[in-house]
Amino acid sequence: MRTEPAQSQSTFDFERYLAEKRALIEQELDIYLLAKEPKILWESIRYSVLEGGKRLRAILCLTTALAVIQEKLSADETLKAVLPCACAIEMIHAMSLMHDDLPSLDNDDLRRGKPTNHKVYGEAIALLAGDALLMLACETVLTRTPKTVDMETIVLVTNELCRATGADGMVGGRVYDLEFTGRVDQFRMQEGIASDTSTLELIHRGKTGALIKFSAWSGAKLMGASQNLLKGIDKFSEVLGLAFQIADDLLDVTGDANSLGKTPGKDQAANKVTWVTLFGEEETRNRLKHLEQEGLTALDNLDCAGESASALRRLLQYAIYRSN
Repeated sequence: MRTEPAQSQSTFDFERYLAEKRALIEQELDIYLLAKEPKILWESIRYSVLEGGKRLRAILCLTTALAVIQEKLSADETLKAVLPCACAIEMIHAMSLMHDDLPSLDNDDLRRGKPTNHKVYGEAIALLAGDALLMLACETVLTRTPKTVDMETIVLVTNELCRATGADGMVGGRVYDLEFTGRVDQFRMQEGIASDTSTLELIHRGKTGALIKFSAWSGAKLMGASQNLLKGIDKFSEVLGLAFQIADDLLDVTGDANSLGKTPGKDQAANKVTWVTLFGEEETRNRLKHLEQEGLTALDNLDCAGESASALRRLLQYAIYRSN
């Protein structure tokens, strides 16, 4: 099991921070996802959105919002302003997992330690519930973001959410992932590793990184962050997104079903192009160490308010050293 380096410890109570923000997000999600008709559709939605999950993307959104120095809004008002967007991010993330688990994609039976959505509700309902969540996410940002945020910014953020989710982001990255599945040996035969690295980062920046990058950007943008701060957050979140997926590649090899809450070993079984299948565990760990330093350096250059800098630092290290 990987453990976080001792030198990364601080007086900042990260576990408490996570718990408090997670509780806020889940309370709000429960309100947004009140059961309606058709009953089976909303049961399926609530099953995948509300039952478990680390909420890291949504917490990242809240954290970058709190990083913006605001004289006119308190911390509580800031959180209220960005909670709809944070909840929309969780809806999009849940949708992606529901669809990824379908037999036509990853064909997985286990997610967050319980049967996947299609195993409980059937493939058709899982597909339709994911579609409904996609639309509900956009609706949530547009209609539930309070009037303390101007409508032009709300529309811009909604547009960027669509881009991060669609062909230019998560969906596009997933397609690249499918295209290169089964081609590990072909990549290994290439001379050098530059092309391998660039292809992997192309997949990861779309499949995982796009939504993480949006999560970080959107919280700050909704609070009127300066262009300089937004650029710094973009740089940090690119590193975070890449590190999160590479750590996920490693966990597929080193983790177990009990700790992961999903089926391990599927990347190798499917002959997927990942950091581990191409470069091995040791090189993957080295890459994660390099990304950690790159991310911490990016954070050192950010002018963050309050405890946000500590929270972002710990989110980076949690993404890298997590066990699930």
